Amino acid sequence: MLLYFAIALVGTLFLVLSAVLGEVFDFFGDTDVDGDVHPLSGKVLATAMTAFGATGMITQYYDWAPLLSAITAAIASLFLGAAAWWGISALQSQTGSTDTIVASMRGRNAQVTVSIPAGSIGEVQISSVTGTRHMSARAVDGTSIPAGTSVRIVESSGTILLVEQMDHRQVTATEAQRVEG
Repeated sequence: MLLYFAIALVGTLFLVLSAVLGEVFDFFGDTDVDGDVHPLSGKVLATAMTAFGATGMITQYYDWAPLLSAITAAIASLFLGAAAWWGISALQSQTGSTDTIVASMRGRNAQVTVSIPAGSIGEVQISSVTGTRHMSARAVDGTSIPAGTSVRIVESSGTILLVEQMDHRQVTATEAQRVEG
């Protein structure tokens, strides 16, 4: 029973520390390359260890045979580990990620709303079917881009978009009238 208690205690401490310290104890990472929760994440392993130890202690308390105790504890740890994996995955899928949103904007058109000074940051407006977003932007070549200029999103650097002018010459309303008249 002492071995099961030690496993349950280590699992519980591991679970509490991974909840408090975050991903410090996630040796395999919390998510895989697709953004799905990894089945061997720290929280899932800690839950399985705690279930194994607790189930083993309970079965030993009721004087089950050692082999039956171990098998029951293993089944309980697999079941509760899978339940933890499913629960964490369900919660993870409900959270939004700005990384995905920013990465999906590459190649889209935007309008500069706050002038982008040379080598500095301004703001662009991206319109789509789902709505309008205002995001920080910087010129990819480091030049200044005045407000009202149409730009194309080339890349993202964190939450800052790198943009380039679509047309190097900004046509204002007065210039368009002069051309027509």
